[in-house]
Amino acid sequence: MEKVGYMGVVGSFSEIAAERLLEQAGMTDTELVPLVCAQNILDALRAGDITYGVLAIRNTTAGPVSEFIKAFQGVDYQVLGEYVLPIHHCLFKRHDTAPEALTTVASHPQAFRQTDHTRAARWPQLRENTIEDTAIGAEWLAKGELPDTTAVICSINAGQAWGLDLIAQNIEDSSENKTTFLLLKL
Repeated sequence: MEKVGYMGVVGSFSEIAAERLLEQAGMTDTELVPLVCAQNILDALRAGDITYGVLAIRNTTAGPVSEFIKAFQGVDYQVLGEYVLPIHHCLFKRHDTAPEALTTVASHPQAFRQTDHTRAARWPQLRENTIEDTAIGAEWLAKGELPDTTAVICSINAGQAWGLDLIAQNIEDSSENKTTFLLLKL
């Protein structure tokens, strides 16, 4: 069984892209390994802990994914597949927090750039707290690792999986918001 590392955790957009890329490539004997960030994937590839990586490389709204560029600059890799995933962000909160009590929103820098205008218009009072993954924010909020006055931007899958309350969906600035993912190996 081949191990495939992906950016993010369970419920992330990268997990969805990984599943689609593996299906597209006809790879069935695989195990998905959540590795959160591009550097972790590169390290696992080099160590032989995984055979393939799935990484976000660019978004139609926010542009190139800087963590991919930083980690893989100068690295010799082979692209085995490409998949473009429509990205629809949601805003979630804990069920025991009133919307007016929210002071902060936590998410990945890419999600912040993809939702800038919507957030400025609808929730200008929320301060940004940059974290390493959208789906991990849902987990941390549900587990109490983020203050209960925090909302998170993540996929509908991640927010629902962690039992959070949906405040709003499709909060991306562009209805054509899409991210390109690669399936690659060294």
